[in-house]
Amino acid sequence: MKPLSITLFAIVLVVLIACRNKETTKNKNTSTTINNANNALKKNTKEYMNAWSEYDTLLLESITIQKFVRNLNGDNISFSQHQLFNSMHFWHRVMPDLKIVDKEIIVVENRTYVNWVGTGTNTGMFGDIPPTGKVGQIHGFSILTFNDDNKIVHEIAFFDKLNLMEAWGYSLAPPVMN
Repeated sequence: MKPLSITLFAIVLVVLIACRNKETTKNKNTSTTINNANNALKKNTKEYMNAWSEYDTLLLESITIQKFVRNLNGDNISFSQHQLFNSMHFWHRVMPDLKIVDKEIIVVENRTYVNWVGTGTNTGMFGDIPPTGKVGQIHGFSILTFNDDNKIVHEIAFFDKLNLMEAWGYSLAPPVMN
């Protein structure tokens, strides 16, 4: 009877170890899949920032969808890649040396949350405002939403234009009170 109980104990032990190893492998595979997805979203986020810095519309086209939507400070300003390229063109006309650097990227599900800093010299017209030749820096925050192909479908961006304008030498005039 004793050899049978030892054999039965050994079989149960082997089964428990085998089951535990399968769970560990399954958890590792799930973790690896999540890490790969997060890395792909971070990579595309960095490429998005780099495309803006390098004025690279081809790169931007490769990582966004055709019907890309961009919301800037609460206003939808782009509803397509073409309109996004127009925004990029505007900012690079205002600051041809524009560079945008990500300071922090956080991935949550299919979104990245990006803290970024942009720097550039105002050597081009800012709408009707003539250039000052001064360097300005702008701090911003973007939320990028991705589809299942890791392409960017939507951006919500916030930044303080007033600080940029002040760095260029402009000031906010107080309102005329009647």
